[in-house]
Amino acid sequence: MSKPNIICGIDIGNSSIKTVIAERPLVGAPPRIIGVGATASLGMRRGSVSDMEETIRNIGDSVHLAQTMAGIKITQAYVALNGPHMKSQISHGVVAVARPDNEISHGDVARVTEAASTINVPPNYEIVHVLPRNFIIDSQEHVKNAIGMKGVRLEADVLLIKGLSQHMRNLAKCVNTHAIEIEDFVYGPLAAECSVLNKQQKEHGVLLIDIGGSITTLSIFHEGDLIYTTVLPFGSWHVTSDLAIAFRTSVDKAEVVKRLHGQVGSDTAHKKEKDNIDLSEILEEDGFIVPRKQISKIIEARTGELLEMIAEELKKVHSPSLLAAGVVLTGGGANLPGIVQLAKNILKLSV
Repeated sequence: MSKPNIICGIDIGNSSIKTVIAERPLVGAPPRIIGVGATASLGMRRGSVSDMEETIRNIGDSVHLAQTMAGIKITQAYVALNGPHMKSQISHGVVAVARPDNEISHGDVARVTEAASTINVPPNYEIVHVLPRNFIIDSQEHVKNAIGMKGVRLEADVLLIKGLSQHMRNLAKCVNTHAIEIEDFVYGPLAAECSVLNKQQKEHGVLLIDIGGSITTLSIFHEGDLIYTTVLPFGSWHVTSDLAIAFRTSVDKAEVVKRLHGQVGSDTAHKKEKDNIDLSEILEEDGFIVPRKQISKIIEARTGELLEMIAEELKKVHSPSLLAAGVVLTGGGANLPGIVQLAKNILKLSV
């Protein structure tokens, strides 16, 4: 049974499923990781469940590994949400300040947030997060924290994150099968933001690029808030697929080639290595020796295509002052040697 000071998170991705169990220490101290489990994800496609039985089995394996390491059984967990079905929308709400002395209370903020989130949501969608961006008190704009301030009229701009109800129910069923109750769903980029971004980056403006197996999520933070997010149906699996086609081999073997020898450009980590690579053992084919440049060319073509897509997406929202802190890469695809320099060249930003 889960203890009150134990917290668990499950990230059900397209290429892997990760479970992390942490212990909450005293107030103010960071949580301590006590259990981790990672397994292949074989029942997901583009952020949605494509094979429920396989996904249930993969989740069970991941949870079992984490529970074995931690030495406890989990009964509750937070579950990450991501995929092309996730949508965002800006909404506006207005209320009158309730107290006679016109001091804004937590209740006023809750009411204006609720007013902003009262919108017509498509019947197959539901709101996952309501993220306040700015408050307006009478004529004073750009207020971050309205509690305790004086005013008659309180307005709020919020970012609504919506998820496909059917997908959320499918994920819930997969997790509940293992006698684990979902405490809440969490939009993946918000969890990643807590892990890899600092306060200064979010304040000055930063683009977080999460390169997953079959999708890539873009999230822009500015003045401390998430202001834009979108998902591209393109990820590191596409690079693996190109290698599999080029070398006439299986996707599994191509993934090994990518992980061991993959790079884009002339990454410094490989400058002193030989120009030819013997793939005979990996591909189980005698005399299979290829130039390192050939592997790099295949990978760079597809990775460059992804970054060009991101550059086009940025044209919709980018202004010179919006991304002063540049770009941060995360996700499995960010481990590719040389991708930082390629991203700098294509996106024209610090990375």
